[in-house]
Amino acid sequence: MILFSEPSLLNDLGGALILLGLVGVVSLFFFPRGRHILERSVGLLFTLVVVGGFALTVRAEKLRHADRDLTPAQQAVLSEAVRQFPTVKFEVLTSSGDREAHALARKIVDAVKAGSGAMPPFNEAMASPPMGVVLILGPKDAEPDQKAVDSIGTLLMAARVAVIGNRTPELAEHTLRIVVGGKP
Repeated sequence: MILFSEPSLLNDLGGALILLGLVGVVSLFFFPRGRHILERSVGLLFTLVVVGGFALTVRAEKLRHADRDLTPAQQAVLSEAVRQFPTVKFEVLTSSGDREAHALARKIVDAVKAGSGAMPPFNEAMASPPMGVVLILGPKDAEPDQKAVDSIGTLLMAARVAVIGNRTPELAEHTLRIVVGGKP
């Protein structure tokens, strides 16, 4: 379920629960006289809310540090998207120094190869690639090329891979460069 896998949402919810629970627990200590069993159980409930909030923030941190990956099913869908754009030439660039980004780039290369039928140019010698995955088109590329960026970018975002679009003047016409950098 995507709701429980979005780190920023989990972190915000966890922080709100911690704050709510702490306010409840502290307010019970300010008014200690005549506590009945019901008020004491409310104190326990507030304490559990604090613990739950802390657990959510820990889960958010684990998700932030998880490696980006493409499952075989996601690679197949990406291959199908590449197949829909036979006129677009694909290039993949990354740095071999970042193992996580390099592994993701290899999976993207495999998907492009399966979709286009040819091995895309793959450069592993980038000194410092930008953060995330950047899809780059030339400055004058036509609408079909932009549709390729939109289609492939949407699939990568659905696979929880951060994607940014850009244009550059030195890129050949009908070429889509995929630059895979570290986690943002």
